[in-house]
Amino acid sequence: MRIYKIKEDTNNYQWVMPKNKDDIFENLSFECHSKESKWQPLEMFVFNPQKKQGNFYTLGGIGALVFDEQALDAMLTIFEMAGEILPINVEGASLYILNVLDCVNCLDKDKSIWDYYEDGSRGRILSYSFYKDRMTEGSIFKIPETCKTEVLIYSDIKNKEEEFIPLYEKHKLTGLIFEEIYSG
Repeated sequence: MRIYKIKEDTNNYQWVMPKNKDDIFENLSFECHSKESKWQPLEMFVFNPQKKQGNFYTLGGIGALVFDEQALDAMLTIFEMAGEILPINVEGASLYILNVLDCVNCLDKDKSIWDYYEDGSRGRILSYSFYKDRMTEGSIFKIPETCKTEVLIYSDIKNKEEEFIPLYEKHKLTGLIFEEIYSG
C-alpha cells in the first residue's frame, strides 16, 4: 500500500480565486462536513491566465480539489465515493470542487514522526504511518489531523481502474503532483 498527498502543480498550472473575498472564509473551508444542501455555485476567476490550463486547478491549499468536466468524466465514481461534487462558475465556464467527506482515523500516531512546539504539543507530521486495515472503499480520503489542508489517496490496494493515480494517468489529466508520504 502506498499513500500520497495530492498537491496542485502551482508552478505550471492555473489558479482560481473567488470574486467575492468573503467566500474564502465563508464557503471555502472543507473540513469533512457536508456543504451540498446550502451550496450556491460560487463566482470565481482565473488568477494567473498566462499559466497552462490543466484539468485540475489550484485554490490555495484548502483541502479540496478543483477540476474540469474531463476530470469529472474520468473520475466520477471515485469522486462520488469520496464526497460531494460542488459546481463553481469560472468566467463563464463550469468547474467543480470535490468536498472530501471520507475523514478516516487511519493515522498511526505512535509510529508517525511529529514536529513539536516549544510547549511539547504536536505540530505538523514529518513522517506518516498508517493502519492498513482502516482504508476506505474509495481511494480519496482525509485524516482528522490534516483535514483542513490535505487530500490523500492510496494505491496498490484495489484494481487499477478503481484507483486515482492509474485513472489520472490513463486519461492524461494534468494539474496535480502526487507526493508519496507512506509505503508499507
